[in-house]
Amino acid sequence: MKLNKAALPLLTLALALPCASVGLAESPLELTEIPEERFFSNPCAVRDIGDPHVLPANGEYFTFATGGPIGFNVWRSSDLTVFTKEKAMKKAAWASGDHWAPEVYPWQGRYVMLFTARRSSDQSLRIGIAFADEPQGPYEDPLGEPLFDFGYAAIDGTLVCDDGGTPYLIYSRDCSENVVEDRHESHLYGVQLADNLLSTVGEPVLLTKPDAPWETASGDYRWNEGPAVLRHDGRYYLFYSSNYFASKEYAVGVAVADHPLGPYVKQANNPLLSYVETDGTVLVSGPGHNSFFAVGDELFTAYHTHTYPLAPSGNRQLCIDRVGFHADGTAYVSGPTLAPQLRPLNDLGLVNHIPAAAKGDGAPLADGDICCAASSGDYVWTGEQTSFSWETPVQADMLLLYPAEGSAVTGRAIINDMWTADFAQDANAAPGQAVVLSFEATDVTKLELLFDGESRIGEVMLLGKGA
Repeated sequence: MKLNKAALPLLTLALALPCASVGLAESPLELTEIPEERFFSNPCAVRDIGDPHVLPANGEYFTFATGGPIGFNVWRSSDLTVFTKEKAMKKAAWASGDHWAPEVYPWQGRYVMLFTARRSSDQSLRIGIAFADEPQGPYEDPLGEPLFDFGYAAIDGTLVCDDGGTPYLIYSRDCSENVVEDRHESHLYGVQLADNLLSTVGEPVLLTKPDAPWETASGDYRWNEGPAVLRHDGRYYLFYSSNYFASKEYAVGVAVADHPLGPYVKQANNPLLSYVETDGTVLVSGPGHNSFFAVGDELFTAYHTHTYPLAPSGNRQLCIDRVGFHADGTAYVSGPTLAPQLRPLNDLGLVNHIPAAAKGDGAPLADGDICCAASSGDYVWTGEQTSFSWETPVQADMLLLYPAEGSAVTGRAIINDMWTADFAQDANAAPGQAVVLSFEATDVTKLELLFDGESRIGEVMLLGKGA
């Protein structure tokens, strides 16, 4: 992901300044220049696409996406900063065009791609499958026809395995051929696959349909589409997108079940990822059709947004943000963000020391949710003072504070009861903006945060080199 230079002043202005007056036992913390190479900004440098899927493999990242009528491209990157485009798959023999929503997974020593295309014989949308020996392809279709045909248009296939390794296909029954009570609706279905993924087992099961109030913004055309499933603590989290893809209201929700085929219950705080608007101006439009990938211990989601927020269309771009689960099992997305975000810590060789600290009342400050989305409100830490301590010193060189959405924050950070620095950020900061303190590598045994009045903080990170 290429660093958005226009966003750098936002990050630089968030730098804490040395405290003007300090106690007898304290000295100003000497701050250093923020290392730009640690950050990226949305949108990423993959444009004119939709429905992105990122696959980490062989020390690289491979991004697949909707991008044209004659097959699929792949964007390769070693660092999620610089991308090179290659051809991954030619046009499917059975398709006339509309190659959409490719997803790629390692499978039995090879790589499998699920994709959508329009069948030549009747112009109906279907899901296909292809395999390759390398993640970048070339992908070849072993069937020469769609993966299945249940007599209706189907799109957006995604793969999930249960705890025993049994594969399931989750897909959308497309609204183009599904009319319910005089409305065109896209519904999500699931079906078991054979171990070689080349055939279905049993009949498909209805999983979700657009029945929540936020999912009805598009009127007589309604969608549950773009599924992606995460398995966490023995449960299945089915993420999906609703509303018209070329509207700002296109957004991501999640439903939860104990089995890949349900029954699913939609999470109460949906949508988890939705448009951002400030003073009547849309900053982020239509975030949706997301997928997931892990880097070390961190989990990320790739999704698209409209390139032109004030004129939503099929012109979309890649965005990436962090995701996770709260202690109560509620899923969250730390996005959409516009301010500079940390690249994957594993790639940087960095560790966040806060989760290993004694946190006192600060547990919400170590759950990974930076709380830049309104749906994160219940998980914000509120207070005037908190501290973290370590029995064994940890080496750190950067502190990041993430104020909750729309919150101003001022205060002071004190390290080891010795070094202190003031910080400040107003309520108009860009979504996902962090207060950043960069300093020389220091052994830390205690971090204290003193705020000027009651403050709302989403997350704290103290970074240093890993072991």
